[in-house]
Amino acid sequence: MKIRVGVIGCLGRMGKKILNELAINTKIEIACAVTRLGNKHVGLDIGPIIGYGSDLGIKVTSSVNDAFELSDVVIDFTTKECMLDCLKAAIKFKKPLVSGTTGIEGIKLKEYATEAPILWSANMSVGVNVLLKLVRNAAELLGNEYDVEIWEMHHNLKRDSPSGTAIELGKVIADASKMDFQLNQYLYNGSNIREKRRIGFAVSRGGGVIGDHSVMFVNSDERIELNHKAIDRAAFVKGAIQAAIWLYENKRETPGLYSMQDMI
Repeated sequence: MKIRVGVIGCLGRMGKKILNELAINTKIEIACAVTRLGNKHVGLDIGPIIGYGSDLGIKVTSSVNDAFELSDVVIDFTTKECMLDCLKAAIKFKKPLVSGTTGIEGIKLKEYATEAPILWSANMSVGVNVLLKLVRNAAELLGNEYDVEIWEMHHNLKRDSPSGTAIELGKVIADASKMDFQLNQYLYNGSNIREKRRIGFAVSRGGGVIGDHSVMFVNSDERIELNHKAIDRAAFVKGAIQAAIWLYENKRETPGLYSMQDMI
């Protein structure tokens, strides 16, 4: 039997790509496609809207509750406010939720995850999650003798800064290096110098860049760099779908907070 998947944010950049990939996945069927209330496409078949070429038999809805009621697992790529609605619905219907929504500071995911299986990652790319493991290993091996700088670049429409992935990289390094993680270290000016045992952040925005991340370990003698560049959003799409399948097949009866690190 196929896994029924609902998609929240179905008309966004990620939502459309996820639906197109789901439509050709033999293990999955699309159960529901949700967009914001008042969108002109509500009530229309999702197929032509996402450029699939024919009807898929799924009409766009604005009800998050419908998605959780009709689906085995739900994928969310939206906003902080919409993600909160998804978390509440996941608890209400006891259904697994996969979310790649970023800019969610203040949401206590662990509390929601006590009542439903939730997989959240700042970046759904398998490659980025391999990078996270490599960065952790590097931080453990290099100790505290190296300054750590994280640089990221995204398209000019991205709202949160630094990116969720950059923040996650910083947290992994801080944990491995036994240092306090502080986000407000990415601006330097003439009145201060770089502090030791702090992680520096630099942010660039421009054009249609999907996502570039670089982690640098630097001392007076050498610099070690670990990089990831997203070539196509398909990497995030395929990772999110893998995560949905994994969460449903392995954790649907086990509430908890999971990540791509658990899956890979």
